[in-house]
Amino acid sequence: MAQYEVVMAADSLVGIKNLNPDSVLRLYMASNEKVAIRLFAQVWAPRPMMGVDDDNIVRTTVRPNAKRKIILGDVAQAFLRAFGPSDPPKLVGDLGFDEQKWEITAFAFETELSIISRPYWGFGVFTKCFLNEIRLTGKREIIDRTVYDSLSFLGRNPWEPVWTRRFERNIGMGVEEQAEIWKNSQLRAETVMREILREVISISGGTGGPDFHGCAVDLEMARVALDDRNSHAFERAISRVSGLLNIKADDPWGELGGNDGSEVVDLTKD
Repeated sequence: MAQYEVVMAADSLVGIKNLNPDSVLRLYMASNEKVAIRLFAQVWAPRPMMGVDDDNIVRTTVRPNAKRKIILGDVAQAFLRAFGPSDPPKLVGDLGFDEQKWEITAFAFETELSIISRPYWGFGVFTKCFLNEIRLTGKREIIDRTVYDSLSFLGRNPWEPVWTRRFERNIGMGVEEQAEIWKNSQLRAETVMREILREVISISGGTGGPDFHGCAVDLEMARVALDDRNSHAFERAISRVSGLLNIKADDPWGELGGNDGSEVVDLTKD
């Protein structure tokens, strides 16, 4: 049986690399490639309201030491959720009278997330007068995964504005050009996961292999999760399959082998 390595990226994406030198298939590997992208999004919903303490840490308003408040909005909430475990987001600079005009930053896995909320029409009278400028700097795979999950959480196209002409004038590019940046990141993340699924099926011996039938239900669940753009459900399904295939952990690598009692790699952990 050929040997394989299970590669865990910091954002919980999983890659599998065939160690056979004759193999032409090279799947996603956690790399040190650093990139920076800038996205712009139309804000639709004003919730949630967040508190800011004396150290400019952004927290839930239930905290007793929250001295000021900001309106986070649906876009920023989606990105912070997609960014995963990180240092608490911090407010940059001082707050003015407008609770929806702010800049926050967060850092995790050698990747920085910066979000600026500002009005682009109507003097910021309504929530839909605001856009968010999102800057991500760091590892390519983490950035792509963050964008992918943010789009899934939002369930809409955030690059589609209420007022197209004003939006384009403010961001300095056309809506279609901006949409391509979002879609390219989303596509790269999805491609990685589909390649993982194909390779795991191959490891199981293909659809007619001896190991496939025991994994068939979870492999189908992984496929459906990808079709639904649910990366977390995909990871859980792949985690169960990896256990059935006896992918064992040998930190930082796992190796596909026989059932020798080695610890199973848990891909659901942060």
